[in-house]
Amino acid sequence: MKLSLCTWSYNRSLASKKITFEDMIRLCAIELKIGGVDIIAELLPRTDKKYLCGLKKMMTDLNLTVSSVSPGNNYGQETDEALEGAIAYVNKWVDCAYILGSPVVRIFAGWAPKEKQAKLWPNVVKGMKASAEYAKGFGITLAIEPHNDGGFLPTSVETFKLLRDVNSDYVKLNLDTGNYQDKDNYAAVDKSMPYAVHMHGKIHKLSPDGRELEFDYDKIFQILKKHNYRGFFAVEYEGKEDEMEYVPKSFEMIRRFMKKYEISS
Repeated sequence: MKLSLCTWSYNRSLASKKITFEDMIRLCAIELKIGGVDIIAELLPRTDKKYLCGLKKMMTDLNLTVSSVSPGNNYGQETDEALEGAIAYVNKWVDCAYILGSPVVRIFAGWAPKEKQAKLWPNVVKGMKASAEYAKGFGITLAIEPHNDGGFLPTSVETFKLLRDVNSDYVKLNLDTGNYQDKDNYAAVDKSMPYAVHMHGKIHKLSPDGRELEFDYDKIFQILKKHNYRGFFAVEYEGKEDEMEYVPKSFEMIRRFMKKYEISS
């Protein structure tokens, strides 16, 4: 299993200009000592080719890999024009991922009012199929992230249905350890592992001594061990404490579990 940083972990530090995007990349290599960076697309300072190529060179020099590029897209659109715009938005990030050398683009199904979701489901499928066909031309896999908060994929049931309906080898899962709303979220994660090409390790409530208080990481690591997961595991710190202190603590915790369960990086 390879460790990555979900750049959302430093979103407040970036917004307040406590650190720059490039500072964060250096932190990954020098302080966190990890091999991957999952880039939340909207946090990128620029998307022109010159900037992306420079960022790729910087990361190569630091022995870092872009594990995923992750836009905040929404296929749940009501009109053909809006859906075409949503497809174009994802395709733009496929282009960026190709420049950066990322094999994965994390995508969402999207969001819509609950009463409209059944009607808009065909648009989600249509949009995702179109983006998958585009990504196929670059050898890039789209990784759906199931999501709560009014999304089309609150549980594993809807997630598996979407995978079946899209039916593409270029659409898999970005499996987030904290997003499912199943009755048994750990069982849902377990069932989803065969489709996971990238993962987010959610950390919401980390104690000062480095224990996650909301999610059971013993259960999570038992699942990772069972399935011999070998992809990138991107730590996503969403706690309220100081990111500069608690993101490193988060990685310390993850490494303790890797050692406990004899999972090599």
